[in-house]
Amino acid sequence: MNTKQYDFYVAGPFFDPEQSDSMERLETVLERYGRKLFKPRFVSQIEEAGPDGCFKDDINGILSSKAVIANLMDEDPGTMFEIGYAHALGMPVYGYAEGLTPMDRVNLMVAQAVEMVFSGPDDLSQWLETGEHEEIDYIQF
Repeated sequence: MNTKQYDFYVAGPFFDPEQSDSMERLETVLERYGRKLFKPRFVSQIEEAGPDGCFKDDINGILSSKAVIANLMDEDPGTMFEIGYAHALGMPVYGYAEGLTPMDRVNLMVAQAVEMVFSGPDDLSQWLETGEHEEIDYIQF
């Protein structure tokens, strides 16, 4: 019996408008397909919960989720931790990198930890709808 409360823990940076916009596009696609999301950017505020509270909330969010999908934008250190933590737990982890091309680089530790990397909203939508995804042969370094 699977007792996970969320389909996806949505990891990623949200510290400027461009990052927030990218996170919104990612979350919108997942929600359009009926997925229940844990969105750490809305769960706790560091000013109220403090660093310890935010950390505990996020760890509990990962543990309450079936999978992690991580926006790889700007290689945010917190997102990289969440990828590694979920991978170490044996959870499915997916990457999301808008506009990903074969000339782009993805750190090999991240690339090896994720099951696939979606190149944007359309690619993610196609996978959610059909189960099909065409992996881009990006550079692992």
